[in-house]
Amino acid sequence: MFQIWLVIFLASYSMLVNAADEGVELLGDTVRLHGRIVERPCLLAPESATQSVEMGIVDVKELYADGNGEKVPFTITLRDCKPGIFRMARIVFSGTADSQVVGALAFSAGSAKGAAIRLYDQAAAPLNLGQASPGHSLANATQHDLKFYAAVVGQPSAIAARNIQPGTYSAVTNFVVSYE
Repeated sequence: MFQIWLVIFLASYSMLVNAADEGVELLGDTVRLHGRIVERPCLLAPESATQSVEMGIVDVKELYADGNGEKVPFTITLRDCKPGIFRMARIVFSGTADSQVVGALAFSAGSAKGAAIRLYDQAAAPLNLGQASPGHSLANATQHDLKFYAAVVGQPSAIAARNIQPGTYSAVTNFVVSYE
């Protein structure tokens, strides 16, 4: 088998040399290789990369009475953290902003109207889209579970007019982890 490959290689090489000797122009170009070497302080756990949070059922009466539904927890897990590279991590959520509830996430699909999704930090304080969360310390551990909450909130005008439309809904938010 080796002899067959050697014969094929020598024949191919011979053809290239003969082509060059006969004035045949061989075409080629440049290959540019580039990249970046980084030292990531943590890795995003696979289960945190793409999540689906079940928000449950929210009664319209709850939105009229309290302005919002129950806060549903979700977690972003950072693992294999290297202590000493950075001291803390912050999360910034982005997405389509609701037109009435400042900093909240608009519904992107479904039949429900008159409400939005509000995100909250680990202390259950409101967290606006585009706003960095309070810092999560990266000291003394290689894994960190960053806890957040989401809740359905009524739009002020829909609450006042009592015209929140029940139905299904969904929304999408992206997040970026920044280190300090």
